[in-house]
Amino acid sequence: MSLSAKKILFVAEAVSLAHVARPALLAGSLLGDCEPVFASNGQYAIATQGLSLKPYALQSLSPETFMQRLAVGRPVYTLDELRAYVEADERMLRELRPDVVVSDFRLTLPIAAARQGVPLMSLSNAYWSPYARRAPDLAPDLQPARLLGHKLFDPLFRLSWPLASRHHLSVPNRLRVQLGLQPLGSLGDYYCGGDVVMYADTPSLVPCHPLPPSHHFLGPLTWSPSLPLPPWWDKVAAQQQRTRVYINLGSTGSTMLLPALVAACRAQGWVCIVATAGRMDLPAAEPDVFVSSYLPGSAAAAAADVVICNGGSPSSYQALEQGRPVLGICSNLDQVLAMRGVRDQGAGVLLRAGECSPGRLAQALEQVSAEACRLKAARLQQEFRAYPATQRFRELLLSTLAVGHSSRER
Repeated sequence: MSLSAKKILFVAEAVSLAHVARPALLAGSLLGDCEPVFASNGQYAIATQGLSLKPYALQSLSPETFMQRLAVGRPVYTLDELRAYVEADERMLRELRPDVVVSDFRLTLPIAAARQGVPLMSLSNAYWSPYARRAPDLAPDLQPARLLGHKLFDPLFRLSWPLASRHHLSVPNRLRVQLGLQPLGSLGDYYCGGDVVMYADTPSLVPCHPLPPSHHFLGPLTWSPSLPLPPWWDKVAAQQQRTRVYINLGSTGSTMLLPALVAACRAQGWVCIVATAGRMDLPAAEPDVFVSSYLPGSAAAAAADVVICNGGSPSSYQALEQGRPVLGICSNLDQVLAMRGVRDQGAGVLLRAGECSPGRLAQALEQVSAEACRLKAARLQQEFRAYPATQRFRELLLSTLAVGHSSRER
């Protein structure tokens, strides 16, 4: 089947860079075959820079509000916001009349696509799947965890997770009841709704129960900005006798830790390559520290021996794609869940932001730079090569178009 006459709509809920970059990667892979439409609010425009995607303006929650609500354990969206989202989504689908819509974290699209009869392909991570073998068991970096310490708070988190997950599901279920739909049974059903669900992971990182035919491991979607290398790049390349570390806490990491991370790495005698995502002015101290707001992340990870990131799947998987072990400094639960899989495979070390004392950091840096960790990262690199995400997406898209079915709500 040809894509030339098909309209494929990509929808990015721009609450983080990852939720824009992942669908942008998929949309970009179709250029030349069709004219993809990219719906977002314009936030994180760097992710679509240089791509000839037809834009559609779609309002989203601000990243600041999103992170504030996550930090205090509140449901991410209010009832009024979700109701407005459904109305905006349906209006968009009526205006554009796409053949297929591809969504990243636009959690109201399963409702809107069903009501408008448009097949929906959803991007998610398998650790949120209702078929994931393990429930969340490590707390994110919440204030109570900082006060009690994670060692004491983690058991409380495990006990409270069933209640907490129902709390986060309460608002979307109220909307569903108002719309005459059945309530969802779990957060996994909420985060992984659609005719086709695509997990941007590999099976060893997130063990799952047998998946239904509509759920698929797509493979990691790792994005790197199309930027020239900074003027100091050759100086980094010349430091081949020293351990080089790429530090990038992204758009949702605890940026306040950057100075401490750099200091800990310099104390080990390491050379630091730092990307601040434009969130902090960090002075460089050559010849040890090289700083830019943004860097081509894949090239920076490849140039390093170790990667320090926020633990989220885009940044940790980018490191593993280059065969580099990861120290994940996690803040929110999504980052903890992604990094848990990396840690369990022996390819990295997981710390919550509140655990980053000088002693813990020194210990973590020693662990992540060990040969055993490097070898496990290289093994995952080989697994990643067996899951070419854009190619697998194209195959799923063509099969979805061939079936031509419309989304139906459970």
